[in-house]
Parts: sequence; C-alpha cells; structure tokens
Amino acid sequence: MKILTVCIVAFAFVSSIDGNVASTRNCGGRMFVDEAIIIDATTQQDCTWQFQTKEDRILAFTVVGGNVNDAQQFFSIHDGVDIDSPVLLAEKQKIASPRKDFPQAVYTTQPSAIVRFKTAPISNLQLKVQKAVNCPADLGANTGCGRIVDEISCYCVDYNLRTHEGQTTSCLDNGFKLLALESRTEENLLIGAWGNVKRYWTSLTDNLNEGNWLWGSTGTGIVGGYFNWAINQPDGSGNCVHLNDASPQGGWNDDNCANLREAICEGQP
Repeated sequence: MKILTVCIVAFAFVSSIDGNVASTRNCGGRMFVDEAIIIDATTQQDCTWQFQTKEDRILAFTVVGGNVNDAQQFFSIHDGVDIDSPVLLAEKQKIASPRKDFPQAVYTTQPSAIVRFKTAPISNLQLKVQKAVNCPADLGANTGCGRIVDEISCYCVDYNLRTHEGQTTSCLDNGFKLLALESRTEENLLIGAWGNVKRYWTSLTDNLNEGNWLWGSTGTGIVGGYFNWAINQPDGSGNCVHLNDASPQGGWNDDNCANLREAICEGQP
C-alpha cells in the first residue's frame, strides 16, 4: 500500500470561538485532531494536509459560514492517508437523521484523512476539522440513531424494554453509553426528536450512596450541575432515573432499576 508522506511544517495556533485556527507559514502539514481545528485556505495551489484523530473516532469536515459542496471546487477530502484513498463528496454522504440547521458536513469512515487544496479560493475559505463519533442508522430492531444535538456526537433510541442494567449493557455492547444529560438544551432536543411519551432510562443512579445522584456514564454528579427533577421527585421509589412523562412539565423520575423501560444511548467525541 502506498502511503503519502507529508512534511510537517511550522504553524501557530490562535484562539477562536469555533476552535483552534492553524495559521500556516507554509503550505500543508500533518495534524492530530482532538479539539476542533480551523484551517485557513492557503493562497498557494497544490497544498496538502494530513489529519489523524483517535483510533476509535472519525473526522468531520465543514466549511465555516459556507457549504462544503460548493467549496469542493477548491479542495478534495480523501478518506484515509493512502495516495489512492477515495474522495469524500458532500452529495454522497449518508448521515443518520441530520438536523436541518447543522452545517453541511462530510465524514470519514476511519480516523485519518488527506485534504488537498487544488486551487486557491478567490475569497477567504476556512475548513473546520473535528473529531466525531460514527453514527449508524440504527443499532438493530426497534432502534434508531441520529446526530440530534450537534454534528459530531450520536444518540440512539432503543424501544426494546430492558432493566436499567440491561440497557446499560446494551449501550456498551454497541460502543455507546447510557444517556447522561448536561443541559436543558440537550434534553429538549432529544425529547423533540423522539418524544417524551416513553420513559427512557438514563445513567443517573444513587446505587453507590443513597441520595448522591451520579451519572454512571461519566461518573459526575448533579450537585452544581444540570438537573431537572419532576415535581415531587425524587420520591424514593428506586435508585435509577428515567425521563418522566407523568406530568406536563416532564422532568426526571426515580424508579426501581429492575423495571423494564426504553433507553437512549449516546456517543460523544
């Protein structure tokens, strides 16, 4: 297999609202992607970048303030670092349940990619590179997945009824974790996508210490963080928490971990 070797060039990082900006002194280079990176298109032609991220993640490419499909006249994105790696095209992407307000993105199938700037753009062009989770269409029967909250994470709803432990294991077996909520926005987006008519298990429990509620998927507590208990909850009904549909206000409800419920799994970059 032929491997394209790219020389490492000097570059500097400056802060940006959308991530790090790589200000290159020369054309092209090799970069590891952990946090979001924004590359300013060079005014030179035939400029090549090689990107790599963690082995269990993929790469997502968007154009800042623009459209990937329109911008691809200036560059090509190759899926992998082989010199003959296939070119990723925006119109051929199959993305699970993309939100209409997301920027158009292309995704690799592996943790590496090559970007070749073929011609210099006539105006400022910035390419945003992010580490992302692979998002399948589903995890099997009675499930569905989508990029619900942002363009780099993935959430999967599972309508199969299982205990809290069973849903935790099912998520892990599929490379995901049982849901841990970080904000009202995240919760509202999930409810908007799949409704709150089901009582989805989350990873929130107080199994280790009664009254000390921890997200099992992240090991973090809700003290000082986000919480959304339903009215008169928790009421001591159990040690595991599901999204509540018993009241118009919604919220969370503690329940017996042995009860059979649906669940939401999540994958974060």
